[in-house]
Amino acid sequence: MDLESAFRNLPQDADEAMVQHLFSQPFLQSLGFEQLEMHSEYPIGRKAVDWAARKNPDPNNVFFHTKQSPYLYMEVKGRTENLTEGHTHYLKHVAQLKQYLLAPQSKTVQWGILMNSLKAQLFRKHGKVIHPALPCMSFDDGNLQQTISSIKTRIEHPKRGLVVTVYNNKGGVGKTTTVANLAAVLSQLKKRVLIVDLDSNQGDLGDALGVQKTSGDMKALLLGSVKDIRAITSQYNPKHPKLKGYRFDIVAADRELSSTNINAMAQIKQRAKPHTLLMSLEAARQEYDYIFIDAPPGWLEYSRQAVCAADVVLIPARHDNLHSLQNAGMTIARFIPDAQKALRERGYPGPVALPIFLNNAHSITDAQVNVMHKAIARIITSNRQHGINLTPYFYSKRKPRRDSQDLAMISVPYLAYISQSDFIQIPGAFWHKTVRDQYVNLVKEYFL
Repeated sequence: MDLESAFRNLPQDADEAMVQHLFSQPFLQSLGFEQLEMHSEYPIGRKAVDWAARKNPDPNNVFFHTKQSPYLYMEVKGRTENLTEGHTHYLKHVAQLKQYLLAPQSKTVQWGILMNSLKAQLFRKHGKVIHPALPCMSFDDGNLQQTISSIKTRIEHPKRGLVVTVYNNKGGVGKTTTVANLAAVLSQLKKRVLIVDLDSNQGDLGDALGVQKTSGDMKALLLGSVKDIRAITSQYNPKHPKLKGYRFDIVAADRELSSTNINAMAQIKQRAKPHTLLMSLEAARQEYDYIFIDAPPGWLEYSRQAVCAADVVLIPARHDNLHSLQNAGMTIARFIPDAQKALRERGYPGPVALPIFLNNAHSITDAQVNVMHKAIARIITSNRQHGINLTPYFYSKRKPRRDSQDLAMISVPYLAYISQSDFIQIPGAFWHKTVRDQYVNLVKEYFL
């Protein structure tokens, strides 16, 4: 049965078994996988994902027989399961799919699909990061083939780079230090990295690296006269003989985008689209493994551009700063959903949040820890009243037990600001072992 016929023949309340039996195989075939390139009930430890698929490179390496090196997983649900983004059914099933994608047996898998024959969504796996590659798309109104085409195109033409915006509505939490040191560590790990300084009021990222602000480069990009961000990048090479060969690229802050330039801000607010920066990164995604954006605090036009351009948002906070914790929660509960709404109207999935991490989390006393956890509990409770569960973002490692809960958070023991770094204009992770080890741990926690 072809896909259109299978779609028409399914009853409106088709359960998971019926969707699996009648619709799943034609769906995968329409994505370009042949019968011997897919396997149902693919084992992952003690569990099984509904489908796994991979192209057969040669007759001696048939996926259906070898079951080795899967490329794509598909999890199938019944039509009564609501896959509207944000619904409890959706959140539960996305979490399940992520578990499968991150299993030790899934190292080769790059894509995941969640599907119930009424809706489907494609997820991308980049290292340890899983994020939506497309919005959750409906098959209503005869757009089944359009949905298939969008998913197939994205799978067949994967983008190399991951875009990470480092953001908190509160300043002073170490966003710039995080961007510089993550870039340093990843470049040492042979990754191609681009960093973008959108905080033109401070310009600390460029200052810390000895890179001068530009005059109008980012303004031209946001106003549309520059289409490709690669046209305004420069190269950072640490000036130290022991660091020869290490490098990453940077888009320096633009002095014309300072908050004192009311005219430029008004122009950009009037003419820039929410996805202007996002579109300028399209070609760069094929050149870089990671693109980090240092976003300014506040929720103004430049911050919106930075968040809208991201696949994922990394949120640093401070244990000793209540406002940084509150604003971390606000970023997840309010600002990221705003960006998602603006982008989904234009066919983009929008960014998702990574777990919050504590910066400068050294020498914390038990009393300070208790004060912080009580504050976080209030933030979680306040947002739960609005149907938003922030617990997994604050306590991503929490393991509920019968008698207690582990409330440990991801943290960098020090802000990793070595005073000499700015003077020698080299990120601490390039020259200081303690700093490098801290950011290697952060990279392993989130990305690799």
